[in-house]
Amino acid sequence: MISEALLLASAWLWVPMSHGQALVCHTPELVQCLAQLPGDARQQLPPKRELLKELGHRGAMAKPIDHPEITGVVLLNPDNIPRLLSARWSGELYSLTLDNAVQMTLWHELGHLAVTSSASALLTQHPLSGYQHEWLADIYLVWSLAQQGQGCHLAWQQYHKRNLAVFDNVIALSHWSAPMLVQLLHSYSWQELGQFADFDLLIDEIYPTLQQYQIDELNEFASLLHYLFGQGVNHRLPRYMFWRRAQMADVIRPTLEHLMGKAQALAWLDEQTMSGD
Repeated sequence: MISEALLLASAWLWVPMSHGQALVCHTPELVQCLAQLPGDARQQLPPKRELLKELGHRGAMAKPIDHPEITGVVLLNPDNIPRLLSARWSGELYSLTLDNAVQMTLWHELGHLAVTSSASALLTQHPLSGYQHEWLADIYLVWSLAQQGQGCHLAWQQYHKRNLAVFDNVIALSHWSAPMLVQLLHSYSWQELGQFADFDLLIDEIYPTLQQYQIDELNEFASLLHYLFGQGVNHRLPRYMFWRRAQMADVIRPTLEHLMGKAQALAWLDEQTMSGD
């Protein structure tokens, strides 16, 4: 895996992928970086001004390219990549420090390119929703960490990051990969996950087994998240969205235990009638 120091020091980098390679561009050197592309690839991208406008205040963005040797370009603006996330509930502020934040952001964006260029029929037979693209990109991130011998703590960091983001604001539900990542991490040991030599091989095996959620189900999760973590919400409806509470507890419990400690997390879940007892 590319080191954080090298990633921050390089104006551009070529990163090998299963299907070709991706060009990683730092936004201050975008013109010079894009000049590394062959003409038929560069022509598929809009001008610099449009690319930067599309990136906006985000820290990174992936742009796929239809080319036999190049999967796409990733734009990086490290200054806009957060190193700390926080959320407040039950009158307390909880924070998560994000290690290797730029590196992790890059691998998520490379995940989008891997999904777009995937040869797996499971990903090409039907159009993917935006939500599917996001959690698949995080699965690519987690697989990359395992496949390259990184520790599982970074995978769980990504998991906690996605949960903490929706605790803070349910608008982050579009990137809430935790309900899918928990299935992956429960299905395979870290060593088994790293033994998949190719992302498509992992997709072919796990994709048919995953419980996926439709928009109405995600909306129910959003309502329950707002009820549980929304500021100013009066928690006096212990049966509110009761049919989603067990699923929700399974997904958020690891993050609550990481941030609050196991005893306090279980007490909080019990207070919200989500302990499963």
